[in-house]
Amino acid sequence: MIAYNTLLVERKKPVITITFNRPEKANAMNTQMNEELDEIISEIRKDSDYKFIVFTGNGKTFSAGADMNELLNGIEDHALSSSYIREDQINRHEFLRKFDALDQITIAAINGPMYGAGFVLAMVCDFRIMADSATACLPEVERGLFFSGGGTPRLVNLIGPAKAKELIMLCEVIDSAEALQIGLVNKVVPSQELTFATEELIGKLNRNPFSAIRLTKKIVNAATPRFENLLFYEPELQEHMMLHGEAREEIDKFVASQKEKRSQNSK
Repeated sequence: MIAYNTLLVERKKPVITITFNRPEKANAMNTQMNEELDEIISEIRKDSDYKFIVFTGNGKTFSAGADMNELLNGIEDHALSSSYIREDQINRHEFLRKFDALDQITIAAINGPMYGAGFVLAMVCDFRIMADSATACLPEVERGLFFSGGGTPRLVNLIGPAKAKELIMLCEVIDSAEALQIGLVNKVVPSQELTFATEELIGKLNRNPFSAIRLTKKIVNAATPRFENLLFYEPELQEHMMLHGEAREEIDKFVASQKEKRSQNSK
């Protein structure tokens, strides 16, 4: 059995529960977590004993999104190259495509705030159940970036263009009630009932022949408007925005502010 450093994995056939396990970093997704997620998804997709995959977060946060500290360290070390940015985007696209192709049904049990990359992972799940105390936000535009990783077209497919523009452009935090109203999540439950609600959903699904469930997922996914051509441009756009112009200016400001904070804390 593989031991993961950034994930907690509970296997109770037919369910596997994957918990983001960096609570001290608000479950921010760093390179190691991304690699471990890709590894376990690649493993589980071949195992027909598992029918359901649940994602949740350890502690009070679902996921704070991409690990900005890792990004900032990369900038300070001059390791944030053009090729690194493009490869990172391509890897994200390939990883998220695996969710669409999975035979298993995926469920995001959103226990707390979800931002950026964590938001995207929840979106690609088949079902989303949200604790009433949880929130959601897309802060990318504040940092001079666009909502990448295939997130923008997926969000448009999920909640429509008007609300997608609102969430992305305004960068405002929305609560669970609004997330339910706009169709971002399937259900909102009291925080203490999140695990029960997730188990209840799985129980209902598991009462029916799984072959029909699995094929329904594939047909619905196939009927959803595709956006693959857009993804060819994202790595190039992300490279340009992160290395030049306003995004780079905002990143440099953020780096300077973090340096100042560290300097003050060390005094």
